[in-house]
Amino acid sequence: MTRSMRMISGVLAAAALTAVAAKVTADDGVRTVQIRDDCDPATFDAAIGPKTCVGDGDTTFADFLAELTATQVAEKWRFNPSSTNDTSLVARNRGGETHTFTPVAKFGGGVVPLLNTLSGNPVEAAECADPAQFGPSVLGPGERSKKTITAKPGDHFQCCIHPWMRLTVTK
Repeated sequence: MTRSMRMISGVLAAAALTAVAAKVTADDGVRTVQIRDDCDPATFDAAIGPKTCVGDGDTTFADFLAELTATQVAEKWRFNPSSTNDTSLVARNRGGETHTFTPVAKFGGGVVPLLNTLSGNPVEAAECADPAQFGPSVLGPGERSKKTITAKPGDHFQCCIHPWMRLTVTK
């Protein structure tokens, strides 16, 4: 390699490192909350309707309901993490179903009566009762929240579809 080619390679490498460092700095302090599920497309679509699940999960709809009935949660339907002390948040839906990442004053049920009953959440969270409040927090599969959410210790977030999916901002 000639001296000028090494010099060009060095400049390009330095530029790449600078770009990576700038990205890390820009994202520093913002916690990405992963929204997860494990829906099996064939059985969820058959039970609920086409395109209910576009993921590649293994949990059948019958197994989902059985687990929810037995334990009041479906463990693979979750926010990761379920608590954080970070106050700058973005949510990213890594699952195959639509979810919400809705700020609520108090945890409660969501918009699906059957899931509320099976999860032991008979009283709907007030924010989940109002589409104007939870509508902006709807994230389809693969979507990420459009802006950073500023939270404070004690704030709560839940999925208004799957009400056992929850996150608390800690002190």
